[in-house]
Amino acid sequence: MTKNHRLVLEVVRERGCGTHLSMSEVHAFARERQPRIGFTTVYRALARLRDEKLISEIRLPGAEAAYFEPAGPSHAHFRCSSCGSVSDVAYALPPGATDEIARRDGVEIRDISLSFHGTCRACR
Repeated sequence: MTKNHRLVLEVVRERGCGTHLSMSEVHAFARERQPRIGFTTVYRALARLRDEKLISEIRLPGAEAAYFEPAGPSHAHFRCSSCGSVSDVAYALPPGATDEIARRDGVEIRDISLSFHGTCRACR
């Protein structure tokens, strides 16, 4: 792993679980430590780290960009349609649900992305 890839991984991990960083935010934090790191370098690092399952990429309907967080236990996300904030939701599908869906519909499920959308407590 290159030093720039390690830096990007450290930036995401240091922010911790429950923090959802845009690529621009990761770039800004990385530049605080390595002022010459380029946007494209961060983009490539995030893609590689995601492919290696060291970080998670979150794509939510209605969001302008993807978010990144440290890899961790399965959970869902909530996106406020008013302010755009994203937060973790302690929820997982019941055991066996994906197997049942795959069997019933004749599909192979490789990944699950579960998100809820509505209005957050602060905006209500």
